[in-house]
Amino acid sequence: MQWYFIILIFFLNILLGICLFYSFLIIFFHPKKKIKIFCITLPQGLLYILKNKLVNYISKQFEIYIESSKEEFENSKIEKITKKLSHKIIEKVEKNKWFKLLPDFIGNPILKFISDISYYFFEELLTNFTPNLIKKYKMKEKIFEFFSNRNIEFIELKAKLYLTKPMAIIGGILGLIFGIFNMILLLIF
Repeated sequence: MQWYFIILIFFLNILLGICLFYSFLIIFFHPKKKIKIFCITLPQGLLYILKNKLVNYISKQFEIYIESSKEEFENSKIEKITKKLSHKIIEKVEKNKWFKLLPDFIGNPILKFISDISYYFFEELLTNFTPNLIKKYKMKEKIFEFFSNRNIEFIELKAKLYLTKPMAIIGGILGLIFGIFNMILLLIF
């Protein structure tokens, strides 16, 4: 086999990888309306098809969050999140150089104070403040508004802006790997 065929196959693999990942954007966002080509109806983009399901799922999650914040705080998901956040803050404070220099009889009360303050701060934030904010600004209705057709075009624009280049690079890298494997197989056989 000629050497230029091997290089051509190598670059075709890279191009195929780039096209594969770029096609994900096309699958999610295009076409916006059903199109008929030779009596075959092409499906809409997945984001347009699943728009209502996605909005319902997000709004149900908001409702679950608001209901769970009304429930008893003990043994709830919010309490677990609060403990986790408080524990991370304590770990960060313990890792600081200035804190390691303090004697235990000074450092332990400071650590206990920071632990209590962070725990009650996150408890108040997650159980009272955030659900009241969600109700005040009517977030459930905002979600439906956000996923209107006009805003899906905005999401598509941002996805193209921020996802096209990384996905093309990933596709090119995968195509490069497959191209190397193909070249090795062509040289062996």
